[in-house]
Amino acid sequence: MPVTKINQPKERWDELFAPSSALAMITTIDATGKVNAASFGTCTRVCHNPVYIAFTVGAHKDTAANILATRQFTVNLPKFDRAILEKVCVVSLPFERGVNEIERAGLTSLPATQIKPPRIAECPRHFECEVEWTQEWTGRLMVCGKVVAASVDSDCLRKDGSLIWDVARPAHFCGHPYGAKFVSAFQYIEVDVPYDGPEAALFNT
Repeated sequence: MPVTKINQPKERWDELFAPSSALAMITTIDATGKVNAASFGTCTRVCHNPVYIAFTVGAHKDTAANILATRQFTVNLPKFDRAILEKVCVVSLPFERGVNEIERAGLTSLPATQIKPPRIAECPRHFECEVEWTQEWTGRLMVCGKVVAASVDSDCLRKDGSLIWDVARPAHFCGHPYGAKFVSAFQYIEVDVPYDGPEAALFNT
């Protein structure tokens, strides 16, 4: 059955970005409209309602320059799957400015619904963001963006709108010292909260 992208209502955006930090490919455009994509090991949801997403990037990188110029970015979350993770590595290579990393990696550009930086079709989840604030420090630019639209592959959702973890298959990057190694982030256990005080009732609120 073909997979389609389903735009999600605001009340679903927070749970759609789960776990709260993930491997991502972030797309931006420069002032002339040229597309750039870059891979990030740590992209984090930092506010629940409204939903904000943050990451850091080298201040000299194309992503930083594009964000300062256009104030928009799209977060694309890949699966824990060898084929797409190999393309994540290609996207992370130091191409010359102006090169379209989506094309170089053999990925597919898909128009976003509300902003100009495109989605990456092969990723099952997408978050379109407008920059709320930036802060430069120790040679890096920290970026915090407000989500203005979110979409997900149809096969990743249950009827109630929650994620099917074994299909969405979120991933984490092991870190630069480990090279091209990734770990899965979709295996989970549900635990009790062994505390009977009144605070326990607030655990999931």
